[in-house]
Amino acid sequence: MARSPDPLAPPQAPAPSRPESTAIVDALVAAALELGPDASVNAIAERAGVGVASLYRYFPSKASILAELARRAQHDALTRIQEVLAANPTPRQALVACCEIAVRPPGLSPAMRRALNLNVPASWSHASARATTAALVAAVASWLAARTSIPPDRLERSVAAAFAAARGLVLLAVTQPELAPADDELRAIMERVVLACLDLEEDLGPAP
Repeated sequence: MARSPDPLAPPQAPAPSRPESTAIVDALVAAALELGPDASVNAIAERAGVGVASLYRYFPSKASILAELARRAQHDALTRIQEVLAANPTPRQALVACCEIAVRPPGLSPAMRRALNLNVPASWSHASARATTAALVAAVASWLAARTSIPPDRLERSVAAAFAAARGLVLLAVTQPELAPADDELRAIMERVVLACLDLEEDLGPAP
């Protein structure tokens, strides 16, 4: 007797092979983002200007669309943080900007962020999350190495701990908003937590 497929096994990410196929995938993702997490598959296809059959060619379910949104959000956050670091800010400016990206990622409503964290099995976007997290930790550690007094032997571990702490605060705010403070206060808390993980008070000086 054939074994039933694992319902938590991640579906294949869309891999369009032609420019028009890429345009369809992008339109479907944009439509899902615009309509929000409660939109039906039919509504997403209609808003994207394609048939439902075309949608299912690339996405076997609505959850797989959300998984693609999660992957894109992860890459977008990494890109934005890399851009912050490339602008050569002070460590204090970088801290504030990176925490702002974590607390208020552009283009994602609170409802969509909640759906991406609660409605999609973590395994579906785990590979992307692992790769982007590793790239983020490496980028921040490399940037800090030239600007702070954190010992090199613990720099990457400290950055990873800071990322994990910030991620935990974001998860609390997204999944249990009744327990979370307002965004500005959340960002201020995140800054203090990250500073504690990195032990950067001496390098950054007092907050303005």
